[in-house]
Amino acid sequence: MGRILDGAASLPPVAAGAAEAPWGAAAAGQPRGASRGAPARPRLRLRLRTLLIVVSLSILAMPLVGLYALRLHESTLLRQTQAELAMVATFVATAYRAAFHNDGGGGEPHRQAPANPLPQLPELDFGDVSVLPPFPDAQPMGAAAGLAQRIGAEVAPLLADARTVTHASVRLLDGRGVVVATTEGDLGRSLAHAREVRRALDGAPAGTLRSVANPGPAAGVAPIVRGAAVEVFLALPILSGERIIGAALVSRAPWNILDTLHNQRFLIMQGGAVFLIMAVGIALVTARTLVLPIKRLARGAGRVSRGETDRFERGRHYRVHELADLADSIETMVVSLQRRAGYVRDFAHHVSHEFKTPIAAARGAVELLRDHLQDMTPAEAEHFVDNIAADVERLDRLTSRLVELAQADMTTSSDESTDVLAVTAALAHPAVHVAGTPPVVARMARASLVAVLENLVDNAARHGATRVDVSARRVGAAIEITVTDNGSGISSANRGRVFDPFFTTRQEDGGTGIGLAICRSLVQGAGGNIELARSEDGAAFRVTLIAADGERQRG
Repeated sequence: MGRILDGAASLPPVAAGAAEAPWGAAAAGQPRGASRGAPARPRLRLRLRTLLIVVSLSILAMPLVGLYALRLHESTLLRQTQAELAMVATFVATAYRAAFHNDGGGGEPHRQAPANPLPQLPELDFGDVSVLPPFPDAQPMGAAAGLAQRIGAEVAPLLADARTVTHASVRLLDGRGVVVATTEGDLGRSLAHAREVRRALDGAPAGTLRSVANPGPAAGVAPIVRGAAVEVFLALPILSGERIIGAALVSRAPWNILDTLHNQRFLIMQGGAVFLIMAVGIALVTARTLVLPIKRLARGAGRVSRGETDRFERGRHYRVHELADLADSIETMVVSLQRRAGYVRDFAHHVSHEFKTPIAAARGAVELLRDHLQDMTPAEAEHFVDNIAADVERLDRLTSRLVELAQADMTTSSDESTDVLAVTAALAHPAVHVAGTPPVVARMARASLVAVLENLVDNAARHGATRVDVSARRVGAAIEITVTDNGSGISSANRGRVFDPFFTTRQEDGGTGIGLAICRSLVQGAGGNIELARSEDGAAFRVTLIAADGERQRG
């Protein structure tokens, strides 16, 4: 039979995660984020804050994009209106110049054209051109020259036709700025003081935006629709050789976005449908990425709260970092609960088994004494009493060791530092021999280290050891303690069970199988590890602790 061992595996701290395999019926969980039966694959994962920002900006961008498109279209409509007015003004100027040449107007008042080529007509844009006050009223003026009056009378029907087709106001002015033909009833009056006319009579085309004097219903939508309460004015000089003989002034309200919306209402409805589909798509993506996973986690948490840890869906992929972290935490908690449930179940089973044996023996002895005490010799009665006392002593020893194990399991990490060699020398055990160069300081409470070493030495003595060698040395950021003895050793069949709960081969000698469990709980509570090492003679245990100046590893 192999060496008697008081060994038991205690429950690893939760911080150790899935690194320690649970004993009993509890099964270790799979790696976090990995699906069953398939290797984990890296996938795109967003932050919750990023997702919310993207969704909010997408929703905000939809009307902004539409508004920006409308603003661009308004400028396009303005340039379209300017182009139409330029064609009307060019037509009127050409007609006036042709009639002027036919009638030989050499003596008419005129201005000298500039020596430099005429500048191009600037394109109007709502974003670059300021809106001027309403167009000034015409001023009284003397009669225009006879030739200009005759030409004006000839082209007046053309102006009326142009107004009918283009809805533009058209004025034809002579070289002094007097109106010789008009569609506005200001014939014979002067517009030379107007900015556009003055510039045209100086030889340069002019285009301006002016507000409407009486906008009427358009005033209500003017802040939204920029072309609702303005007019476009365009003045072109009329040249004859190097002379400026007059100007053509045309004006009209620009095409505005309301007209376009009405004319393109079916196209706008299609665009609205596209925006609606986009909004629904964003909502569906958000729901699939955020809402549905949250509901799934809520259902899983509900199952865990009801104790249905085996029904928790593991290995699901979450595209949001915060949800993935939450799922990992819940999954780790489920694994821990399963491990603890298995630990409690197996622990209760072993405790029940260990207590039943002495209780049954004591009960049997008591019944025999009660029924046959008068028939027993004093030696027989004393024998049964000794059996009862031994069973009571075993129960007392089991109870004390269970209390020690529970205290060891509740032990937390400490920042206290202890000299391993000094503690070992203080044990004052005749079989203990210390090896190493002091000081060798580990991060562990002195009381816990004393309990570990005493259990290991006592365990060796129980198995026939007459010499126990304890050595300690610094290995990197760790302290390695080796406890070897010359006892009976451990059989190959029992090496894998030395840390099984309540495992002992000498129960009749008072072994409880809890001593090594206490050692392991205390060592793991200090962030270290204890293991059975290879040895040619006797047994050897290796304890690894964190050095006093080392960094504690996180589980």
